Amino acid sequence: MKRNRIAVIGLGRFGQALATEAQKNSIEVLAIDRNESLVNDIADQVSEAIIADCTNPKAISAIDWQQFSTVIVAIGSDIKNSMMAVILLQEAGVKNLWCKVQDRYHAALVSRMGVQKVISPEEEMGRRAGRHLRHPDMLQQMQLTENQYVAEIKIVNIVEQRSFMSTIKSQDLILLAIKLKKQTEFEMAREIPSRFYPGDKVLVMSRTREGFTWPTLLS
Repeated sequence: MKRNRIAVIGLGRFGQALATEAQKNSIEVLAIDRNESLVNDIADQVSEAIIADCTNPKAISAIDWQQFSTVIVAIGSDIKNSMMAVILLQEAGVKNLWCKVQDRYHAALVSRMGVQKVISPEEEMGRRAGRHLRHPDMLQQMQLTENQYVAEIKIVNIVEQRSFMSTIKSQDLILLAIKLKKQTEFEMAREIPSRFYPGDKVLVMSRTREGFTWPTLLS
């Protein structure tokens, strides 16, 4: 098994984005779809792209799935075809199987079938939009473990060091890195500037189960 080789089945917008981004990050990608035009669109952006119907047992048996560390079923728009592909891949011995789902019903079904990861892009986008409404200065957030989150925060107004550190302490946050507006990259937070200005950014980690409750820094 190659640790940096994956297969992506279904080349809609999500499948194409996942496949091309993985390839950019030095992961070898086999992209698969039964639609010839979609395969042709991505062929020069991934290691290999083939036309195949992965709801067909013959197509599944023609591929050596053991060469992949992960297989992602990205047929999210057709629940029946998605589930059929999952069943056939499990029968073929795929151990690390991810599946993009259309809704909670789809998610519940594939979860019971034992897939290792359920991906719901629409639900995640909804969560991100909701978080952005609550915290417009939070550029992005990532969950590390059940109780740990990391967020990139944009400073929206002038903030004195004392006020900033008070917020860090009151919210039980850990300051990881700082990127001042004039800088091109984040740097470890060894020294805290006496004042933050609009355009500066910070990377912080939360240790609370509920995630971030970061107050917008408007003053």
